[in-house]
Amino acid sequence: RLDFDVNPGAFDADDLAAQRRHLLTFLAGACTVGAAGRVGDVLLLDDESRRRVTTEWSGRAAGEGIAASVTEVFEQQVRARPDAVALVDRDRRITYAELDARANQIARYLRGVGVESGDLVGVHLERGAGLVEALLGALKSGAGYSLLDPAYPATRHAGLDARVVVSDTALADRLEAALPGRFDLLRVDADAAAITALPGDGLGIRPRPDDVACVMYTSGSTGAPKGVAASHRALTSTYLGQDYVDFGPHHVWLQSSPVSWDAFGLELFGALLHGGTCVLMPGQRVDMDELTQLVARHGVTVLQLSAGLFNVLLDERPDVFAGLRVAMTAGEAASREHVNRAREKFPHLKLLNGYGPAESMGFTTFHRIPEPIGESTVPIGRPLHGKYAYVLDADLGPVPVGVVGELYVAGSGLARGYVGRAGLSAGR
Repeated sequence: RLDFDVNPGAFDADDLAAQRRHLLTFLAGACTVGAAGRVGDVLLLDDESRRRVTTEWSGRAAGEGIAASVTEVFEQQVRARPDAVALVDRDRRITYAELDARANQIARYLRGVGVESGDLVGVHLERGAGLVEALLGALKSGAGYSLLDPAYPATRHAGLDARVVVSDTALADRLEAALPGRFDLLRVDADAAAITALPGDGLGIRPRPDDVACVMYTSGSTGAPKGVAASHRALTSTYLGQDYVDFGPHHVWLQSSPVSWDAFGLELFGALLHGGTCVLMPGQRVDMDELTQLVARHGVTVLQLSAGLFNVLLDERPDVFAGLRVAMTAGEAASREHVNRAREKFPHLKLLNGYGPAESMGFTTFHRIPEPIGESTVPIGRPLHGKYAYVLDADLGPVPVGVVGELYVAGSGLARGYVGRAGLSAGR
């Protein structure tokens, strides 16, 4: 006989029922594991609870498009909307057809200097149309790309394993001075005549979904920066067949996150893979006055922000949210006070809190906030389609609801590994 004596003010009926179920499951398991067994081998989860946390709550099936490459999906939009505006770069408005032709020319030039399918191309340019043309050109050549932030010291890029770095004369000279002979440098300004003389039609190169599309470098806050190699599938599965945003040609995105962050991908490809428009913020870092002006001038509808920047904008530039349809906060813990204020002041706004590491292509889980949050923290929500999340114990077993564990993520968004770090990749 087991008697439970509890404080009814501290536990509700559902909590008590779960604890009773876990204890009885443990006792039944202890009777069967045998004298040589370990306490850690005895499960707390009955079959129904295990099914719930490992299947029902862990994630949802992948949506459409994950078997396509980034270039294939982009080229579908080029064919469907050749005259639509793909990029806004200061006073320039660049159509899908123009962007595609320029990327094809760069791809031909890269192939001409020896870039092959499976190589990596560094892109070391200020934020602007040229940067987007270069990264698309790298993908169309069959290579992957890695964006090198000009705001970082040139020596930080010493570990980049790239065949060629696309840059301009000023930045290339700085890179060459710091890392002499380290890279073959393509200068888009000095080589402009040779590039524009090439045909602008497609090369017919079709990367496979599991080929590397990009390499993102972690911040290096816990050691040397690590190169996270993400496949085409990781990108397309994060931005296609999803419902956290109503993706489509009606949306105007602002690309304002640092180019080396995983957030860059959502702001660019959220537009270009769906026929939308991407407005590029000049410079490498966010200026709040300029951000506010760009949102108003170009009718930006989707804005992705770090939680800290979201808070500052809401405090100091709240009008920036008035014309938006979607605002996403991510990168750090969201402020309940700010989220609630935004919810009350802008009831039309679709407000999302997202979570995810670069190793899972950034956005991995999301929580839609339809009304003010009453809990002490803002939830990170549920996984995207095709991505999965599990809370596991030290032996990698699922823990019951309410029991502390470590978060593990899986699914189509996962990176292939860390470049040149096989041991670290295996451990993670």
